Amino acid sequence: MTFKVILPLAAAVLAAVPCITAAAYADTSAGACLINAVTGETVFEKNIYEKLPMASTTKIMTLLTALENSEPDEQVTVSVNAAGQEGSSAYIEAGAVISMNDLSYGLMLNSGNDAAVAIAEHVSGSAEAFAEKMNSLAGEIGLKDTEFKNPNGLNAEGHYTTARDLAVLTRYALKNEEFAQIVSTRSYTAHQTLKDGTVKEVEYINHNKLLGAYEGCIGVKTGYTEAAGRCLVSAAERGGAVYIAVTLNSKNDWAEHKAMLDHGFETARTVTAVEKGECVRHIVSESGACELVAADSFEIPVNSKKGTDVTVRIDISDMIAPPLNKGEKVGILEIYSGDELLGTVDAVAASDLSLEGGYKAKPCFFTAMIRIIKSILG
Repeated sequence: MTFKVILPLAAAVLAAVPCITAAAYADTSAGACLINAVTGETVFEKNIYEKLPMASTTKIMTLLTALENSEPDEQVTVSVNAAGQEGSSAYIEAGAVISMNDLSYGLMLNSGNDAAVAIAEHVSGSAEAFAEKMNSLAGEIGLKDTEFKNPNGLNAEGHYTTARDLAVLTRYALKNEEFAQIVSTRSYTAHQTLKDGTVKEVEYINHNKLLGAYEGCIGVKTGYTEAAGRCLVSAAERGGAVYIAVTLNSKNDWAEHKAMLDHGFETARTVTAVEKGECVRHIVSESGACELVAADSFEIPVNSKKGTDVTVRIDISDMIAPPLNKGEKVGILEIYSGDELLGTVDAVAASDLSLEGGYKAKPCFFTAMIRIIKSILG
C-alpha cells in the first residue's frame, strides 16, 4: 500500500496571460500555432483547426512510425519504385543496401522522398500500408484532424493536417530520443552498399536554416509543394523551456517562426512545483524523527492559464520504517498537469534515523496547508 497525497500548486503565481489569436506573428500563413512543449498549452494560434496540406512535414510522422516499428541497424534493400520517387532526394540507388538509421537521416535532413518510400516498403511492404500505420499512430496520439495518404507528403487527395495537430504530433515525437537526435543534426554522412558491392558515401545537410540561426533551435522539419506552399515545424529549447512553432502555407516562414518562438520565451515565467528540501512526510520513532523531503526542485515554464491544474502527487509506501540513512530514496513525487505526467522527483530521507522502538509515519500537514492556502488565495 502506498501513501498518496495530491497537493494543488499555488495558483497565486499562475496569473493568466491570454493566448494570442491575432495574426501578428504569422500574417502570411494559412495556419499557425505555437505551443509550450512542456505543458502542452497553446501560446499563439491562427486558424489552428483548418485542414491544410502539409508537404514534407509529413515526414515527422514517417520517422516516428519507422522508429516505433523497426530498429536503426536493420538493412533495407532499395526498390526501383523507391529510388524513382520525384522531388527532393536522399540519393539512394535501386538495389543498394542501406541501414534504417542512414535512411532516417536522408529522410529528415535531405527530405528524401525516396528514403520515405524505402522506409515504408521495408516496414509495411508498401507506401499505402505504411500510411495506414501512420494513421493508426495518429489516432493513438490524439490527432483529430489529420489524414495521411503517403509517407513523403507529395500531393494526394485527402492528405492533410492542421497546425494544431502538427504541433501536438511534434511534441509527442520529440520525447523519442532517436527522433530528437536526428532532427537536431545539421549534417550527416550516410553509406549505401551498391549492387556491385562498392560502398558509396552521401552527405546530407539539414534544410532547416533555424538550426544555425536561432538560439536553442532543436529541429524539426521543412516542407514545400506548389499546392501546400512553404510549411515549417520548428522547436527551440532554452533553460528548460521548449516551444514548438508551426506554419502552413507561409510566404515568410523563417521570420514568422523566429517571432513566434521569441514570443514564447519572452512571455514565459517559471513556476516551482516542488522545492528541493521541501518536507512531504515525517517518520517519528522513539529515537527521534526524520523528514522525508524532495531531493530536487522541479520547475515548470508556463505562459497562460496552463499550470493552474498542476498537482504534486506524493507516492510513498506505508511500509517505510527505520532504520533510514540520510539521502536514502523512499518514494517519488509525481508532477502532473491535468492527467499528464510532466516529471518526477525522488523523495529521500533528510537525516539518519535508527531503529529503536516503534514508529509513526505521518504527512507533513504544514506543507500541505501552505499549498492549499496559497491556492485559495491565488
